[in-house]
Amino acid sequence: MSVVPTWLAAVAKQRGDAGLVNQFLVNHSTNLVWSNGVIQDGQQTGTGTYIDTLNQWLAISTTTGASQTVLGSVSIQVSTFGGSPTLPLIPSLTVSLYADAAGLPTGSALASATVSSNYVYSAPFWVSIPLTATVTPSTVYHYVIAITGTANHYFLLQKSNQLTGAATSPDGVTWTSSTFGLMYRTYDASAGGQLNSVTEDSGNLLINYTYNALSQITGYTQFTLAQDGTFLQTSGTITYTNGLPTGVS
Repeated sequence: MSVVPTWLAAVAKQRGDAGLVNQFLVNHSTNLVWSNGVIQDGQQTGTGTYIDTLNQWLAISTTTGASQTVLGSVSIQVSTFGGSPTLPLIPSLTVSLYADAAGLPTGSALASATVSSNYVYSAPFWVSIPLTATVTPSTVYHYVIAITGTANHYFLLQKSNQLTGAATSPDGVTWTSSTFGLMYRTYDASAGGQLNSVTEDSGNLLINYTYNALSQITGYTQFTLAQDGTFLQTSGTITYTNGLPTGVS
C-alpha cells in the first residue's frame, strides 16, 4: 500500500520547497551529479565492521584535491537495520559538510543534503549523497552524519581499514576523535558521462536515473519530501524499440 504524504497549502512569504504546492512559483537550487566526476579523496577498503547512527553523530574527515574548488557529491558505505526500501521505518539520512578545527568539525554546516531511507538498502553499498558546495583546494573538511533512528531502526556505516579519520559526538557539537575511519569517496563536480541524479532544495527532491547498454535512460526513481516529513517515492520505466522510446510506465 502506498503512503500518501500530507501536502499543505502555500504560506505567504515562506520559501517554496520541493514538497510545497507552490514549488513551481519560485526559483530552486538544483545540483546535477554525473557518473564520471573525479574521485578526489576517499577510503574504499572496508573491515566488515560497522558503527550505528542510533546513539551518536558521526564525522568523516576528507581533504580536497590540489585544484578542487567544488564538491560534487560524496558516497558512503551505508546500510539499514530494521528497514528496507519497501518498509521505510528509518528517518531520512542527513549528511552535512563542515569546516575543520584541529582535526574535528567546527562551526555551522556549509552545506547539507537529505535522502530518504527508501534509497538505502539492508546490505552495505555505496550511497551517493548530492552534497554540492564551493570548497578550498587542499583543505580538510568533515562529512557529518546526523544521529538518526529508533531502537530497532537505524543506519549502519562500514568502518575502513584506517586507524584515524572518524569522530563521534553525542550532540553534534562536542566531538571526540576515533581510532577508526569510515568508508567514503569525495567527488568533484566534473560534468560529463551519464547524469546519475538531480537534486533540489538540499535533498528535498531527489531523482535517480538508470541506463541501458546504449546509455539511454531506462528508468527513474524520485523522492519528494512532503511538509509532514515523509518522502513520497515514485518511479517510472522507459522502453525502447530499435533505439527509439516507445513506452513509459
